[in-house]
Amino acid sequence: MPPPTLGFLSNDGRSTRGRRSRVSARAWPLAAVLCLAVAAGLAIGIAATRSTASAGWDGFGAGNWPGAGWRPYADSSPFNQLIGKDAVHPRSAELVAHALQWGPPASLTAGQADTPGDYGHPVYYAQPTDPVYVLKPRESWDPGHLAGRRIRVPAGARPAGGSDGHMTIVMPDGWEYDLWRARAPSPGRSTLSFALGGRVRITGNGLGGRATAAGFAGLAGVIRPEELAAGHIDHALFIVLKCTGTGTGFGYGARADRHSETGSYVYPAQAGGSDCGTANTGLPPLGARFQLAMSGAQIAALHAPAWKTAILTALARYGGYVGDTGGPGFGFMVQSSSTYTSFGAPDRLVEVARSAGLTVWRGLYLFPVADGVNWRRYLRVVVPPVARRRR
Repeated sequence: MPPPTLGFLSNDGRSTRGRRSRVSARAWPLAAVLCLAVAAGLAIGIAATRSTASAGWDGFGAGNWPGAGWRPYADSSPFNQLIGKDAVHPRSAELVAHALQWGPPASLTAGQADTPGDYGHPVYYAQPTDPVYVLKPRESWDPGHLAGRRIRVPAGARPAGGSDGHMTIVMPDGWEYDLWRARAPSPGRSTLSFALGGRVRITGNGLGGRATAAGFAGLAGVIRPEELAAGHIDHALFIVLKCTGTGTGFGYGARADRHSETGSYVYPAQAGGSDCGTANTGLPPLGARFQLAMSGAQIAALHAPAWKTAILTALARYGGYVGDTGGPGFGFMVQSSSTYTSFGAPDRLVEVARSAGLTVWRGLYLFPVADGVNWRRYLRVVVPPVARRRR
């Protein structure tokens, strides 16, 4: 958006924008110098205020959230690697058919922030002055490596309203804490309770978060409203399947999870997800990488809105990794708008939906991802990337 037009105020207080100023030609040079000096002073003051108010990692914080051009994790992260000429999986057609047995990709939804229907990933950027909480896992099967750690949490921050209760907090030093089934921190308590969690570096590979079934970090592959508004996503996507496959027939280092009723997984996944209670070798494992085999010209020919073009292009260039199980069938993970509403800010995903002219259905805005694309024809499974040394 271009900057607003500057207007001088006349002696009577009315804006002189659009009409001749009362400043004479002789006085103009001095007036211009004074105005520029005042503007520079204001800019410096605003910058100083922002720096003080947002001293979190990379300057991010409430009201100063990352823009569309930012992406988390290192360039070497599997989420930030282009697919290139990677080979198509020999069983791609079968795997795609099973993954789409419940239908094409589900629509993204907006308007669920702070409700039980919110299964997104809210993300908070802590400041050095935020309240300190001691992490306390509730489940005995949590590895305990977060127990007792003291972290700062912004006042008002809360987990997603759904039963998964996802919550990601990025510390000023760049450590990202990912929590599953977290409970909203209270000013009257000194602990932050959760079921399972982990921590990763925001500049690392985006793996080892433990709050998702695959062990992906909280921001890995997540679609942010700023990206949809800009019409550009510069990373792979996080895919949610209703169920994942069993056994090691997928190949390429796929492993069978040791827990019952848990499917297999392949790098970059670190563990398995739900197998829906039955053996199914036709479904892909957690960590499987999908790609939309459409060229830029083919996507452009759809004349789709900017938000949809962004998703399709990212899926074509970077692909998407299966990171969790659940939902109606095949879907993409979106950042929870509790990221914004926790601080009294508008729901940014709703704002994007309204700007795109989307209609409300049962109180929610729907982003129809699947419309206009032959998913069974163009969706494919590609060979997993090579594991790199963990950072």
